[in-house]
Amino acid sequence: MTSTDAARGPTAHAHVGGERLRDTWPLHWAHAGHLVAAYVVITAAFVGIGELLTHPLKGSGLVRTDLRIEQWFADHRTRGLNRASFWGSQLSETGTKIVVTALVGIVVLVLFRRWYEALLIAVPLVLEAAAFLTITLIVGRPRPAAPRLDGSPVGSSFPSGHTAAAACYAGIVVVLVLHHHRRWVWTVGLAVVAAVTAAVGWARLYRGMHHLTDVVAGALLGTIAVVVATAILGRAEREHERSAGDGAPVPQAG
Repeated sequence: MTSTDAARGPTAHAHVGGERLRDTWPLHWAHAGHLVAAYVVITAAFVGIGELLTHPLKGSGLVRTDLRIEQWFADHRTRGLNRASFWGSQLSETGTKIVVTALVGIVVLVLFRRWYEALLIAVPLVLEAAAFLTITLIVGRPRPAAPRLDGSPVGSSFPSGHTAAAACYAGIVVVLVLHHHRRWVWTVGLAVVAAVTAAVGWARLYRGMHHLTDVVAGALLGTIAVVVATAILGRAEREHERSAGDGAPVPQAG
């Protein structure tokens, strides 16, 4: 997560009276370029990590620990935990994360009548998903050998896309930081996101879908996506507010 000051970025409640919704769009091509550059850097970094795990470190103690942990979970499965892990995994399933992001995005769009807050929630997920798909296709790490309780159209294991998507729910906390001055609100929000991310990570391990290092990498990927997107969007919104305040035309695109 970003610091409070970084998250606040532009004035929390700044909004030009009478401004049409389309005129509040803060992104233009330069910011889109920054997001693309971030995607490239993030993807390259995680591909490097994945390649280390699948090649030089393949027989290392780290990877052997992965194997022991996933086998331990497979050996200690119960009917109750099977059900619990199913629902834990569903917390950031593709359909779930799209619905949650869309619903929360629409709510904040209606509440604040500008695009900034909605983008803070949606853009991290888009950035994470784009990086995840590229990373997992390039690295191609095999899934755990333990019996798996789920199927997946993606055969590669690194990183955990479910865990990364769960960490991206932290974009909602960024919006809370912008609009609530009570620290306990942010703390509760962050604790909920951390709990959801941990639950999803545990579920993916338990169900034999990922190695522990995949889950850790996924949580890190999602967190980085939120931090980077918040920084880029904050800058875009500050530039938009300055342009609107000066009466200069605001560049529209992207």
